Amino acid sequence: MAEPAILSQPVVGDDVARVNAELTDAFAAIREAVAAGRPVAVLLRDGDLLGQGDIADAALAGGLLGLVRAFALEGAKPVNAVTHRGDEDAARAAAAALDGIADLSGQLIRLGTAHLGKLTP
Repeated sequence: MAEPAILSQPVVGDDVARVNAELTDAFAAIREAVAAGRPVAVLLRDGDLLGQGDIADAALAGGLLGLVRAFALEGAKPVNAVTHRGDEDAARAAAAALDGIADLSGQLIRLGTAHLGKLTP
């Protein structure tokens, strides 16, 4: 299988205007990778996905996860998301390991133990 395309969620902080541009760029990058037959993994910061940071970062994380799921629903395989709590190198390694699982698509893979035994909103 081709080398995976791994996209990282950029930090936008409180710059809400950047969210649209980042989502548009991510859409184009995912579409290009899928057309080339490359698996895709999008690395997301777990806290942003849970709404624990700036609103623009949370919006971007949610939008990127939505893109992953939309591509998967349209038949793109494999396109997945991997969350991390600051260890992007571990997330990249996990994303690269997903390369061989062709039937896994549209999934959110959470790294770490931060959620074990906890209720999250």
